[in-house]
Amino acid sequence: MQSPRGKRLKQAVLSALLLAGTANAATIKIATVSPLSGSLTPIGSEVKRGAELAVQEQAAAFKALGYDLVLTPYDDQASAVLGGQVAKTIVADKGIVGVVGALNSSVSNVLAQAFGPAGLATISPASTNDQLTQNDWAHFSRVVAPDAAQGVAAANYIADELKARSVFVISDNTAYGNGLTRVLLSNLKKQKVNVAAYAGASNATQIADVVKKVKGSGADVVYFGGTDDTGSQLLKALRAAGITAIFMGGDGLDSPSFLQRVGIAGAGVVYSTVFGPVSSFSNALDFTEKYQAAYKSKPSGVAVYAYDATNTLLAAVRAAATSARGVPTRAQVSAAVRKVNLPACFNADKARCTTITGAIAFSGNGERQRSRVLIMRFDDVLQPQVAKVQTVTAESLK
Repeated sequence: MQSPRGKRLKQAVLSALLLAGTANAATIKIATVSPLSGSLTPIGSEVKRGAELAVQEQAAAFKALGYDLVLTPYDDQASAVLGGQVAKTIVADKGIVGVVGALNSSVSNVLAQAFGPAGLATISPASTNDQLTQNDWAHFSRVVAPDAAQGVAAANYIADELKARSVFVISDNTAYGNGLTRVLLSNLKKQKVNVAAYAGASNATQIADVVKKVKGSGADVVYFGGTDDTGSQLLKALRAAGITAIFMGGDGLDSPSFLQRVGIAGAGVVYSTVFGPVSSFSNALDFTEKYQAAYKSKPSGVAVYAYDATNTLLAAVRAAATSARGVPTRAQVSAAVRKVNLPACFNADKARCTTITGAIAFSGNGERQRSRVLIMRFDDVLQPQVAKVQTVTAESLK
């Protein structure tokens, strides 16, 4: 039988060993970049929250390997200018080996340029501008389909399902809005659908002016490329002017805050999205329950893609760390991202894989090899209904 003094000595030794293990654990940091203040806070917070859940779930596994996994969120306020300042801060923090973000394509463009010399791996869960994967950036990847995929799907739907006689196309003057509408215009031309006019509108004065033009055009479809804050203002102004044309947009409208802003005016709105309802993914139930328990609200598709983007980045970090036998360099993580090959998961596969949005692997330019685009429509009680699903391959976008 061990003496009390012996027990105290044993406890002291165990405590010392635990403390030593903690002290010797290396820190691996990843960052998120998204709007955490300003008008896009609701959807920008989804990026941070999706990443948080992934990090929380994998922290123990990293700890067992001798690493403290830390997530550092950064607020870009949906501003490319501020994004540049954030990028400098991130580059200066040598502990950060990868980034999940940004939400906005214009910010992702700035981040990717700034991170190039450092080779800092960046995976966007939401930026869809086509040009982002056409810059020979070995460190930039994304898990969502690009605008080209949305433009093709939207044009097909306008021509085949809506059978539109005339479409008035409006951009919110952002990189995202301009890119999306340019692709749409090109594909409407291929479909021989008449375009009444093309205009930009990003403030109250411009919106008022474009509403007058829409009313005079007689277009039966108004297509808006842009984010939900400007899109909601435009839709309300159109309806207030008595314009009943079908309102259609891109995934910038796929946000709970869009419906909160427009209310019943959202009934009948059609949009293409690389996200879609979380319930459309067969294995999203656990994620939804964890999200609701943590944040007391339902997740959007952006949160799901941020979760998958983070798990993809962490898979690359682990692979690089194993190869390096220590904290990997930024370049090693970037190289590992392009080699990631995560399988599609179903309810029975929870123990062996972590993806929700399907299999994840990247082409040479950072596009996801297989992704999907949904055409959604809000019904009369503002519930999103899937109107059409289209699978897009990276090869088909070349």
